[in-house]
Amino acid sequence: MNNQPPTTNEPNALEKVVDFVDERVGLKTLQAKMLNEPVPGGSRWAYAFGSVLLFIFILQVVTGILLMFYYVPSTDHAYDSTQYIIHEVEYGWFLLSYHFWGSSAMVVMVFAHMSQVFLWGAYKKPRELIWLVGLALFGIVMAFGFTGYLLPWDQRAYWATVVGVEIMDKTPLIGDFMARFLKGGPTPGQMTLSRFFVIHVMVLPAGLMALAGLHIFLFRKAGPAGPFRGTSAELKAKTDYFFPRQIWKDIVAMASVFLIICSLAFIEPVVLLEQATPDPGDYHPEPEWYFLFLFQLLRLKMFGGEFGQFLGAIAIPGAFMGLLAALPFIDTNPERNIFKRPASLVSWIVIMVGILLFTVSAILNREFLH
Repeated sequence: MNNQPPTTNEPNALEKVVDFVDERVGLKTLQAKMLNEPVPGGSRWAYAFGSVLLFIFILQVVTGILLMFYYVPSTDHAYDSTQYIIHEVEYGWFLLSYHFWGSSAMVVMVFAHMSQVFLWGAYKKPRELIWLVGLALFGIVMAFGFTGYLLPWDQRAYWATVVGVEIMDKTPLIGDFMARFLKGGPTPGQMTLSRFFVIHVMVLPAGLMALAGLHIFLFRKAGPAGPFRGTSAELKAKTDYFFPRQIWKDIVAMASVFLIICSLAFIEPVVLLEQATPDPGDYHPEPEWYFLFLFQLLRLKMFGGEFGQFLGAIAIPGAFMGLLAALPFIDTNPERNIFKRPASLVSWIVIMVGILLFTVSAILNREFLH
């Protein structure tokens, strides 16, 4: 006779917690919806850009919070506290260097992501709002780089900010107000550092999280656009689900980017120049590398003088961003194949080559001056 007690399927403590949360927020339903999302045409490495951007931002938040435990946002202590992070805090140099290179990685990735969306025609109906929110996210990413650059309070940070604010000052109507607000005085000082710090660690992260949430919501609503080649029947026949193939590609892409940023942090760690002063001395002011093309453009003779500086710094970039915002409403042709849209392909190549040439020219000019 078997005297063993009957087995029961009583859930353990973890399962009870999961069931409790699921009953109230629909956790399992949400998980199934996300993992079982159809991917038209099958999984692609090109679809990993969005996931990688989110991954980089999360690690920027984590490293930024860790740095804030030691950083002091005052002109008297910002430089010394940054040096303390580099030289005294255990692995502080790596955290700061990772955060620095992570910001550059975000810029590269957002350029790549927007280029992919543009070339694949994924901005077209019904995804116009996704494109517009993406442009706003691009602006926030660039603002992250601009505001964070000042915080170490060395000569490089100080004078790059001076150059950036002077360019901003040329904006009609609001330029003078924006420049005065950011500087908080006739020259960059404590008010400048405080305002840049608040914008960098509070205003921009809040704006990015809100817009990223809206971006994901709109993307889920419209669904993936799929490859630019193939008929609807062909894409449907090759449809995958997000799990496991696409999520595997996303994980590999995120791991690769993480290793690249870590490698850059080890190979080229952050090194500060002298503490910021209103006298540049032998230092030749210039912005961060992703603004160098604009900086070099303004050196051309045709952009000399007050009007020329306005034209090169504000009018042309502003018109370009306005054109990008209007693009989904101008280009209403449903054709998405980039090889059947020669004007779009040529325009993208010309812009990318122009940015590359101006950036390389600025770097060579810097090397010559040094």
